[in-house]
Amino acid sequence: MVIWQYCLFLAKDEISKNSRTGLSFRQNYKVVMKLVWLVSWYNGSLQVSKSIETMSIFSLNIIPTWLWWLILLYLVTPLLAYFIVPYLINGTKSTKKRIIIYVLGDIGHSPRICYHTLSFADLGWEVELCGYIESEVPISLIDSPNVTIHEIPVFGKGRDRSIILMVQKVLFQVGVIIKQLWELRGSDYILLQNPPSIPILPIAVCYKLVTRCKLIIDWHNLAFSILQLKFHGKFYHPLVLISFTIEFMFSKFADYNLTVTKAMKEYLVSTFRLKADSCTVLYDRPAAQFTPLNVTDEERMKLIHTEKFIKDYIPEDFDLLKGDKIIVTSTSFTPDEDIGILLGALKIYENSYLKFDTNLPKILCFITGKGPLKEHFVKQVAEERQWDRCHVEFVWLTAEDYPKLLRLCDYGVSLHTSSSGLDLPMKILDMFGSGLPVLAMDYPVLNELVTHEINGLKFSDRRELHESLIFAMKDQDLYKKLRNGAEEESRSRWNSSWERSMKELKIVH
Repeated sequence: MVIWQYCLFLAKDEISKNSRTGLSFRQNYKVVMKLVWLVSWYNGSLQVSKSIETMSIFSLNIIPTWLWWLILLYLVTPLLAYFIVPYLINGTKSTKKRIIIYVLGDIGHSPRICYHTLSFADLGWEVELCGYIESEVPISLIDSPNVTIHEIPVFGKGRDRSIILMVQKVLFQVGVIIKQLWELRGSDYILLQNPPSIPILPIAVCYKLVTRCKLIIDWHNLAFSILQLKFHGKFYHPLVLISFTIEFMFSKFADYNLTVTKAMKEYLVSTFRLKADSCTVLYDRPAAQFTPLNVTDEERMKLIHTEKFIKDYIPEDFDLLKGDKIIVTSTSFTPDEDIGILLGALKIYENSYLKFDTNLPKILCFITGKGPLKEHFVKQVAEERQWDRCHVEFVWLTAEDYPKLLRLCDYGVSLHTSSSGLDLPMKILDMFGSGLPVLAMDYPVLNELVTHEINGLKFSDRRELHESLIFAMKDQDLYKKLRNGAEEESRSRWNSSWERSMKELKIVH
């Protein structure tokens, strides 16, 4: 109403001015009509604005929640598809094929894992090797341009082995593994050494599902069987059952499975229900650094007195030219390798020298490795004062010196019995590769590797080992026969066996 009154006042004033200036009625009429149009437009705009405002408020209130979520999803999907998901999955993806190799053990003393690493690297793959560095890493790994080593920090170096410490260690490992795998996402494959299976196996399965890489499990043994030994063979102990369940369930997610024996493959297929075509046997084979040393005893005598890693351990009265022998065993000092059997056999050998045969050769015995029971056996040897024919040395060697020691020895000794009864000791392959016949603790699956009186001798207790030592030390014809068998076995090498197994699984072409 106020707007109309104001417009009439303006119109009246305008007409008055026109009258004084002599404008016609027609011109006055146009002025009035313009004012009327302006007022009408203003009122109309005001009504339309109110209608739009009312409509907007009304429309926002009636849109359902699910439609808002749908709109949000529509807007976010491109962001997820082109930026977030590729960042989470691909990460640092390379144009080359890339594999993560994970071992919860010392890299320098995990020969099979080192062989895997070099084999993939030689094919031009990028290899991310993750493990503990407690000893010198093989130079071949350090020098390879395709290998990157990622150290896993060590937790709990003390001797406390309580359940609480075990849980803390597992939680620490979980954090470290997740962090490393996150940084290495974008790999095509991930290869695990089993055991251990806790905590790495469940984490690797989750990693596989998220990043869509292929999972390879290299079965050295069964983790639950090793834990079972620690609890005096009780399968129904809660921790053993948990370990078995984890292995049983998560192994089904593996794309490929490598086993060290035919017996283990059959077990995984029949008990764990793994697909037979996803499993293949990859026997341990000696690497290139394990080669026979075909020299005379005179030359060998010079070597043992000049090699820095061994010369300080040679007794003054030890003489290879008089028939004295060097034997060697490698051990992790765990319950499935009873070093007490070897020490007991050596004591019986001492008694045989004193009571029956004063012509028995002297034995220099090297025990390499470290583990939870090492100090116990070191103390046991030290407390036994009467060592006339046998001299025992505990040594810890680098990955480069260990093959050199094997080449200088006459026999290798294996006390491995396998917690599962399904695996074979890698040490025997290293010994065969170095041309050493072996004296091996017998168990059923050992037939896949050692043939009695062809490339070695088998025994089942300390007395049988003592008898084997007597024959091995005194019978030169037997030694020549067994050495020929060992050297024949040494001709079968890792690379050819590895390539055949990988092609069978179609991992390499």
